[in-house]
Amino acid sequence: MSSNMIPQHLQIRVMHADDDIVVIDKPANLRSVPGHADSPTDTTIKLKRPSDRLTAVEAWIQAIKSIPDDDDSYKNEAIKELLHNIRTTNNLSSIPRKLEPFARYVFRNRNRLLPSHVDDDPDSSSNNEPPQKMQRKDSNLAQNTEQSYMMPPWRNVADEAFSIIQQLHKPLMNLPTPTEDWESAQGQLRLRGYGDFTSENSYNSPATNSGSEKSNLHVVHRLDCQTSGVMVFARNAESASKLCKAWRERDAVQKTYLAHVMCWPPYSEQNVEEGTIELPLAASRTERIKWEVRQLCDGGKPSVTKWKLYKGEESGEESMTKEGVILELHPITGRTHQLRIHCAEIGSGIIGDSLYGDSPVPWVNETDQQKDPDQSGTDASKPAILRLHAYMLAFRHPRSGDELTFIAPKLW
Repeated sequence: MSSNMIPQHLQIRVMHADDDIVVIDKPANLRSVPGHADSPTDTTIKLKRPSDRLTAVEAWIQAIKSIPDDDDSYKNEAIKELLHNIRTTNNLSSIPRKLEPFARYVFRNRNRLLPSHVDDDPDSSSNNEPPQKMQRKDSNLAQNTEQSYMMPPWRNVADEAFSIIQQLHKPLMNLPTPTEDWESAQGQLRLRGYGDFTSENSYNSPATNSGSEKSNLHVVHRLDCQTSGVMVFARNAESASKLCKAWRERDAVQKTYLAHVMCWPPYSEQNVEEGTIELPLAASRTERIKWEVRQLCDGGKPSVTKWKLYKGEESGEESMTKEGVILELHPITGRTHQLRIHCAEIGSGIIGDSLYGDSPVPWVNETDQQKDPDQSGTDASKPAILRLHAYMLAFRHPRSGDELTFIAPKLW
């Protein structure tokens, strides 16, 4: 899907872009980064995996066993011989499942895996020229060293063989369907030409080479799928490193969220207009994607949120209305679902919260995503979106050091 075909209510808005960063306003119900298209309808932990699903090791062994002996697509006889001897290895689980260890494995076992080509250049068999003797600069080159396995022809043959096994391996894993680019903020930036994915978060596309003219998109932080607001991505490794360091240093980044709650006892009952919530949090022991309040002595992590009544973007705007209270939240720590849990523990929870709130909305699946929800939410008890918005983000530019502040107005 091209960027101009994305449903309007799911389109990101680029607020700022330069050679180092790109800042966006993410809409609600859009993932921050690529993931899996399957919706998390069942959040409970499954102690046993489905019987028809193989583990990674089982699938790897099955893939090796399924390697065909006679395949005209093999580039040369060396690759054919290597794959045959790998398939007949006694202990298939010992064959590495990652490229670098696999290449070293091939080089260390070259006398067994490539007996006919130990002294020949395998690449030469792809043309009509006779095989050429491998050039050995000295006796150490033939030894199992860190450098030797990376040199042609060993690396060329190992790379090709690994690729063939990997192609057989992936379908056996029965992995969830990856999302398309338009289904995430990072993916939409890629569609618009702001960069490609880095290897650590690539799903639909490989990372670009370090020498590529197109920059990479590095994840600095994330917003929940249902949360809207300001996000920043780095466009090179150096900027990503500096920004991630700033995010770890709590005083280096200022974040302000707006949350709409139906009931807030500290204000409605005690007339308190600001305060601090300190409730330690930990991953739920019973539900896969949820977190919960848990004491520090029981594994909880310190979690602190400062709050105050929101005074409004325009003079005269009320913080408390017949539809609830709008809060200004400043997370000091950054635990998963921290703001949503803290609001639920103190008051009624954020309006539209499908996990912790008193007035939840169902998970938005792929079909529902393409329908434009009622952004106005005239009935506060039945909102179309989660009323949690990343309103303001302030940080120093990773290259110039200038203080940058970005504000995205709420849509509700």
